[in-house]
Amino acid sequence: MIHADRVLVLVGLALVVLGLSSRLVKRHSLSPVLLALGAGVAVGPHALDLLDPEAVVPRADLLEQLARVALALSVFDIALRTDPRDLWDNRWRLAVLLGALMPAMWLLTGLGAALVLGLPVAVAAVLGAVLTPTDPAVASALVTGVTPNRLLPRRVRMSLQLEAGANDGLALPFVLLAGLLATRPGDEVAGAWAAEAGRELGIALVVGAVLGLLMRWLTDLAGVERLAEEDWFPLASTGVSLTVLGAAHLLGGSGILAAFVAGLLFSEGLPDELRRPIHTVHRSVAKVALTVVFLAFGTVLPIDAWWPLLGAGGVVFAVWALVLRRLPAAYPLLRLTSTGPVSAAFMGWSGPLGVAAIYYLAFIERYDIEHAERVFVAGSLAIAVSVLGQALTSTHVVHAYRRIVGEEVPEGESLEVEGPLP
Repeated sequence: MIHADRVLVLVGLALVVLGLSSRLVKRHSLSPVLLALGAGVAVGPHALDLLDPEAVVPRADLLEQLARVALALSVFDIALRTDPRDLWDNRWRLAVLLGALMPAMWLLTGLGAALVLGLPVAVAAVLGAVLTPTDPAVASALVTGVTPNRLLPRRVRMSLQLEAGANDGLALPFVLLAGLLATRPGDEVAGAWAAEAGRELGIALVVGAVLGLLMRWLTDLAGVERLAEEDWFPLASTGVSLTVLGAAHLLGGSGILAAFVAGLLFSEGLPDELRRPIHTVHRSVAKVALTVVFLAFGTVLPIDAWWPLLGAGGVVFAVWALVLRRLPAAYPLLRLTSTGPVSAAFMGWSGPLGVAAIYYLAFIERYDIEHAERVFVAGSLAIAVSVLGQALTSTHVVHAYRRIVGEEVPEGESLEVEGPLP
């Protein structure tokens, strides 16, 4: 059984340590996400054996439910920090990142799974689809904060965050197609995929738009009429994101995409005196959810199966996913949008795996695919290596960007660069 007090102590200590040392952690090329993952491993069955969630809750159910809540909160958080000008200023980059780079990442990752792990093409496509989306929470952690705000242009930071916010929901059609290719006769795939993907995305867009606008109207009304107390009012965004997540899922849609759409409409034109307290509280709630997901993921990481099931190929594939999944395609595609070589290289590297990949790794267990356990084991190793690699390099690449570009602003300000990105 899961000892409730042990869970409370673990989560509580993790939040205290991360809350009091987050800037110190980043300064030493680590990340709160990496520390939470390490803490989960330490208390799990492979180390101290204080917690073993799989003894009580099926692994897929545990990860899927925790991850989808964290994703909804995280994509809503990105939406809250987005100004309409961010969408306009980055429109061509976002079109390339979402319309061309996502399929390229799917193909590159699936190719690695087939060549390195020897998986059948259809199964390799499933693993490639799972590892396609970048992570909104990890991406935001890498490009937000005092140092990134000073050294990275806002357009670079917001391009990466908006990409991560959108592609978590937009990855669903890739995952659905790959799952159907691996489990259905070829002549049934196209029709089934079009119906399911169309339903999921269509419902998400409608629910997200309707509830986002409705909740924004209610928020404005509460602010004008002074209906809410100051300590309750900032919780509105958390309530909206969870409401949209659940409503879209109940109706058969993608709750994650719906939450992002709702967040964009909810925050558009929100006065600063409302946006600031709402975003501050929401960001903290999202970080709690993120910490819980990585603690849980650490406890169920199949560390003892990495080598027996994958051998050296598992390590090679994890490095492939870290280095070759994104950068070879992202750099030339971004250069087509008049993004300079330094920014294109930085954005090509900064595409971390995280909660979104964890969610889809659990999601695909509903398909009875061949080599299902190898897919989970390989995916979990790729996620762990990505979290480690991005954490160890993020500070260095940010400072390298500043050295090459030569632009920075004082602490507390946000760097803006006129003209094309360098």
